[in-house]
Amino acid sequence: MSIFWRYLLTQYLKVFLLAVFSFIAILLVSRLEEIVHFATMGAPISTIAYFVLYQIPYILPIAIPISCLISAMILYQNLSHTQELTAFRSGGIPLRFIVAPILVASSFLSLGNFYISSELSTASHLATKRMIYNLTSINPLILLQNAKIAKLKGAYVQMDPIRNGEAAKDLVITAHYRGRDRLSLLLAKKLEMKEGKLAADHVSLITTAPSSSPHGFDHLMIENQEKTTSPAPEFAHLLRKQGWKIANDNLRFSLLRVRLAQLKQGTSSRMLQKCYSEISRRFSLGIAPLTFTLLGVAFGMEISRNHSKRGVVWVLTLAAFSLIAFFVGKELDHLFWIASCCFLLPHITIIGCSLKTLHRINRGIE
Repeated sequence: MSIFWRYLLTQYLKVFLLAVFSFIAILLVSRLEEIVHFATMGAPISTIAYFVLYQIPYILPIAIPISCLISAMILYQNLSHTQELTAFRSGGIPLRFIVAPILVASSFLSLGNFYISSELSTASHLATKRMIYNLTSINPLILLQNAKIAKLKGAYVQMDPIRNGEAAKDLVITAHYRGRDRLSLLLAKKLEMKEGKLAADHVSLITTAPSSSPHGFDHLMIENQEKTTSPAPEFAHLLRKQGWKIANDNLRFSLLRVRLAQLKQGTSSRMLQKCYSEISRRFSLGIAPLTFTLLGVAFGMEISRNHSKRGVVWVLTLAAFSLIAFFVGKELDHLFWIASCCFLLPHITIIGCSLKTLHRINRGIE
């Protein structure tokens, strides 16, 4: 490797690594509420540590392209302000050779980002969902505290958790019968996890039974128990009623192709379009480091004596447009062509604007 390449790559990668670590720290802080929520479920320290580590591969596919943009722009702005760019070109180095080391490095980063988004982040996302599912199966009190996880529709749950989710008192559950327009009420003075079983004290259950006569009243049934126990997994299964589904973003690329082949033989057009949109999303994340680096290179260069903020404005506009379109595409993944346009059109726009700017700089036009 020549001294010229080593110099540019060193300056580029230093800022890139600093930006990546900064984004990881910032985005982990933004997920702090989710991490704390998981910790309150009574998970051991080692499980919490793994849960935090599993968040990092899910963050990297967004952090890497933005870091590439920042590092490329800072590098070429510094080269322009210190007149090094002018010295390189005066020494006979063409513009394409000046940008080549950074674009080659960003190409390898693109391959790595595609692997992370398609393999590592999917595996980590699946692992976090499995951890939450297993934890709630061991301790069903967590499901009672989190109606969203249990998917308790048409139910009201109120209780006072104690001892870090291992016990609770004053439980009130009101549930709606779907088959009959009736409510049932469950009261318990105390609940506690003991050796994999859920023990309850002073339990009262009030339900109704339909009358044998069409014009009669329902029978009211009241059951009181001083103590009762139930295996924790069975009680958790009763609350949950169904497990979680593996979404497209939980599948590695090879498994996603298998699902795509299965959907082609079926009749679910909506799921098929979602699968195609997921492939388009991963491809978009894969090429993002290269296109964002090209954007930073093109608009980071300045050949004018008067420094201008026009390049920064262009970079912010195009980067914001790309990120907004990406998240819109994720929401519209059931519409393949619209989602694909949201994922890929910003990259085409960035490449076109960047190449046009580099062509003007090469001709000496501000």
